[in-house]
Amino acid sequence: MGEMHVPEGMVKLAHALVEDAKLRNWFYALEKRPKRVRKESFAEMAAEMRAKEEDVDLTDAVLALARPKVYETVLAAVRERVNENREDLE
Repeated sequence: MGEMHVPEGMVKLAHALVEDAKLRNWFYALEKRPKRVRKESFAEMAAEMRAKEEDVDLTDAVLALARPKVYETVLAAVRERVNENREDLE
């Protein structure tokens, strides 16, 4: 199986989650919410971003997070990167 293409907006979003503790804590907290609530939250956020004509790639990335598998994959990747960064500092 070949490498999966990760859209630029998702890369930017994941990087922001790794770098910004407040944003990351919010993202982690969503894990405890029901999948339906997460889906609605991300869909609403993406709609607001579209209405404000914010970055299309980033908006698409936020909307993609409404899918549980995408959220779980990004969550795992962010946790892995944060842990790597902590180990580099030790």
